[in-house]
Amino acid sequence: MPWDFANVKDVAQFISNLVTSLSLIGLWVAYAFSRKQMHFSTMTKCINDFREIEKEKLNRSDDIIAKNYIDLVNEEFFYVENSYLPLEVSIEWVDGMIDYLPFISIEGEFRKSESFKIFDNLNTTNKLLMNYPRVFKAIKLRCEINFESIHSNITIEDEGAQKLRKLERDKLIFQMISNLNIGRLTRLTLKRTISQR
Repeated sequence: MPWDFANVKDVAQFISNLVTSLSLIGLWVAYAFSRKQMHFSTMTKCINDFREIEKEKLNRSDDIIAKNYIDLVNEEFFYVENSYLPLEVSIEWVDGMIDYLPFISIEGEFRKSESFKIFDNLNTTNKLLMNYPRVFKAIKLRCEINFESIHSNITIEDEGAQKLRKLERDKLIFQMISNLNIGRLTRLTLKRTISQR
């Protein structure tokens, strides 16, 4: 078969399309890899910051540690809002925050922190969180939560209480993350991801 101009043009077009397709695949792989690297470095930084706060408990006052913790929580919520963390990690971290943060119920009732005395009353909490509107938004609840169940000390044998505790914690996690500035797709995925953990 003779090579005429039309055949050469077709071959060149095919090679051009192939190179373009391979380039797009390469870009997608590079993006996925860089996203995983970003997730990993963000998680590592936050974990190290939390460990530093835990070490400070021996040398610093509860007030300073609580302020450092709120600063870290604010940063973590920023990462959640901007998808710098996998959703599964965000859910686990928010689950851990439940025992440290105060909350404001749907009726406006203040629920003090289980861990920090600085959050024992609403006025002090408001003053501290004035510079952290993201955190304040997350702890202001829009549905009824059973905190007695969330913070109950239950035994391994009491499966009913464990199930109730998990359901209430899951509901609170969903509420806190939904209060943040997240997209609709994330909100739709959130409930399913929480229930599967």
